Amino acid sequence: MLKATEQNDKFKRAIILSIALHSVLIAILIWISIHQPQESSAGSGGSSVDAVMIAPSAVVQQYNRQQKTYAQRAQHQAEEHRQKQAAEQQRLAAQEAAEVQQREQAKQQKLAEEEEEATSAQAKTAAEAKKQAEVEAKKTAVAKAKAKADQIAKNKATSQAKKQSSDVDVLLGGLTNAKNMPKAGSAPTGVDKAKQSGASGAEIDAYKAQISRAISNKFYDASSYSSRTCDLRIGLAPDGLLISVTAVGGDPALCQAAVSAAKLAIIPRPPSPQVYEVFKNATLGFSPQ
Repeated sequence: MLKATEQNDKFKRAIILSIALHSVLIAILIWISIHQPQESSAGSGGSSVDAVMIAPSAVVQQYNRQQKTYAQRAQHQAEEHRQKQAAEQQRLAAQEAAEVQQREQAKQQKLAEEEEEATSAQAKTAAEAKKQAEVEAKKTAVAKAKAKADQIAKNKATSQAKKQSSDVDVLLGGLTNAKNMPKAGSAPTGVDKAKQSGASGAEIDAYKAQISRAISNKFYDASSYSSRTCDLRIGLAPDGLLISVTAVGGDPALCQAAVSAAKLAIIPRPPSPQVYEVFKNATLGFSPQ
């Protein structure tokens, strides 16, 4: 824009200078045309000489035509220059608008990409958080289920233990009294009981072996008590449930371990009422097998 303005100023100055020079030239021509005949007349001694006169009006008309031509040319050039300037301004404006539009598009694209990246990052974070929450929830559920199962098993074991203890207490309350439990010295022998009950010796020996194995199964280290014996007085229910057990003689260490093992043992049911009559209150010589 500044360069175009400077060129326009130079062009105007050139036109003004040209007009001034032409004006001076025309003035000189007019002055010459007026004064030249007089000087020629004075120098020739009064003789008439034909001279070509230039009419001032013709000079003026010629000048006007030239000025009009110059003015039209200058106007045409100025119009061309103005059009060029306008076209250049339009081009620059269009270029600037295009650049602004490109910058705006680039800005919008960058914002869209950043927004997309942020959305993707948020979605990824949310997915990871959800996955972690699911893992934690699964762990918690498994832990709760295990704890519940353990508690159920514990409660069941406690309930069974209480029931067994209650059953033993009831049986003990009805059976372990002085009238039902004979004195140590008055207990009948196995032979006497066999005779009284009608059970055979083989049946008695077989069931005695079953009781010994049941008690031995609850020993943690039966080999450490080898060659030792303990006399156990036991009281059984008809279904084989141990009602009472006491040590009445033998190795003290073995007797203590045997009493504890007998309380944990699962003694089988007597094979017949006759065998039960022998062992419902009997003394056994026990040695861990």
